[in-house]
Amino acid sequence: MNYADKMEQEARLMGRLASWMEQHGQILYDRQQSNAYTGVRIREIAWRGHTYRIIDVDGMTCRIERQ
Repeated sequence: MNYADKMEQEARLMGRLASWMEQHGQILYDRQQSNAYTGVRIREIAWRGHTYRIIDVDGMTCRIERQ
């Protein structure tokens, strides 16, 4: 497995985790901003006693942070 395959697999797993957390957690904040070049969506989700911030860029989850 080369580096590109690993990055693709990581992106898929992160996207699935973000979707699962959104379905099973409580959405506290959901905002989307875009310009001519890119779109950014930021969500904060309460899940299992913690708050997580999920950042999507152009529909792809790029970061999940525990607050």
